[in-house]
Formats: sequence, structure tokens, C-alpha cells
Amino acid sequence: MKNTEKIITVVLLLAGLAANVFPQAFSDKGYHPRITALGRSVVALKEDVGLQFYNPASIGFGNSIQVFAGFTNLYPNVSDDNLNVMNAGASYPFENIGTVGVGLSQFSPNFWTERTILLSFASHMLLKNLSIGASAKILSWSADAPKGENAVPEPATSFTGISFDAGVLYVIPELFGENDLQVGMSLSDITQPSVAANGSADAALPFQFSAGAAYISHKYQYTVMGGMAIRGTDTKINFGYEISAMKTSTFGVDAEFIVRIGGGRIISTLSQGEYNGGFGIVVEKVKVDYSYSYQAFIQNVGGISSIALSYEF
Repeated sequence: MKNTEKIITVVLLLAGLAANVFPQAFSDKGYHPRITALGRSVVALKEDVGLQFYNPASIGFGNSIQVFAGFTNLYPNVSDDNLNVMNAGASYPFENIGTVGVGLSQFSPNFWTERTILLSFASHMLLKNLSIGASAKILSWSADAPKGENAVPEPATSFTGISFDAGVLYVIPELFGENDLQVGMSLSDITQPSVAANGSADAALPFQFSAGAAYISHKYQYTVMGGMAIRGTDTKINFGYEISAMKTSTFGVDAEFIVRIGGGRIISTLSQGEYNGGFGIVVEKVKVDYSYSYQAFIQNVGGISSIALSYEF
């Protein structure tokens, strides 16, 4: 495919994805399979390192070092465009101070690179059950110069900028017996930076407000969650559910199998929603997560698959 055809293909596909995941560049194209499987309704969850992309306060309750690396395959039936996303992250807790997190998300089709580098800090020093966090994000993209016999001579272009997120997460322990209630809120792209190479205000990232709650049953080993997000003029509602389906111990090695479902849609007559599912396999300190996302609004391009490998020290 020529560059022009590739650009048109990717723009149309990502416009379709944006119809349910929100518009504009630097949106979630698959930060982590657990997040995707749970319908992205994760603003009230905590401790998992991948959650810092949605709420920086989520890592504030962490008490161990975590690392992860992930891969997302967008629209596998679209050939010759390399529509893949690479993600990675790590968190390191400092006793009695807080937790530092770093993250990377990179989307690199054949002609285009979009990268987010994240630096987060969260702490629950002020109140035992309240975590407050913030993130600084370095946003960059670059586009290759057109190639081919019929290409219009244009130079390669690029952009680098910075944006900021903030969030809070509050835990109400033992609300009903052995069950906890967690509530969270995050503010994303607070400074609304323009991501155009020329700084045009038309390319400003919209401010996003997210809020949600998660009900955690320790007795029955399940979590049910829901939330909403407002980005620009769009409002999205989402939900998620995960349950520990099986636990076993063989020769002293503990293992667990977790099942997840979720989904969401923008409140609009044009939105048909996304329907997601996935699982997690935990063996001691190693975890493998997988998700599959069915996009009801776009056909014949295949679902979105994501996988990640995590380790807790």
C-alpha cells in the first residue's frame, strides 16, 4: 500500500476506535489487557502497575516492586500496516513516602510513531485509606516523509510536548463484612496541550474527567466495578467484573486463574459500544494477562487482542 492509502486506512480505523474509546491522538489503544478486559472501568482499582495510565493514585497503596510488558494487536485483518501497540511499566514503593511509577506506550504503524512516556508518583501519607497521585507525560509523534514515484515532496514532521494527570483513590474497608468499597477520580490532560507540529489550538487534547467505584468481595473473590468518563463533549459509561475462578497449589507452587468481562459505550445514538473479555493466570509472582475486544461499530477487521507479562518482586 502507498503512504496515502495507509494513512487513510489507519485514520478511518482509529476514528472508529475513537467512537467508543474517545477521539484524538494519545488515547488508550490498549494500555494493558486487564484494563481492556474490564471495559476500561478501572479508575477505582489499585496497586496494579498498569493502572497508572488511568489514575496515578492507583499505585499509591503498592508495597512491592512491579514490572510489566505488553503487546496489543489492532485489527489483525488489516495487512501491511503494522497496527501494533507496545506497552511497559514499572513501580517502586518507598516506605512511608509513596510509590514512583514509570510507563511507556508506543504505537508505530509503518509510517507513523506515537509515543507516551509516563512518570507518576502517589502516596497515602496524609490518610491511611486515601491515595493522591499525579503524572507527567511526555507526548511525541513523528511522521515519515512521503515516499514513492507519485509522492508529494514534503519533509518529515514531528512533535514533542508535555501533559499532566492527577487522581485520588479512597478505600472504605469492610463496608459489609469482608467486602471493601473503593472510589476513584482522575483528571487527564489537565493542561490540554496542542499536539500539532504548528501548535494549532484545533489539535488540543481534550481534558478528561473520570470517576468510578469498585466493590470487592474478599470472601467470594470477585470485584464488580463501574464508572463514567467525560472527555470534551463526549460522556462514556463503562463496567467490569472479575472473579477468581480457580486457585490451586502444586508442589508448593501457588497458581490462580482469573476471568474478566467488561464493556462500555459513549452516550450517543452513533455509539454501538465495545464488548470485552479476558483472563489472568498467576503463578507465584508471575502473571500473564490476556484480553479480546469486540468492536461492534467496525466489521471485518478482526477483534483487538492484547497480552502482557508481569512480575512482582
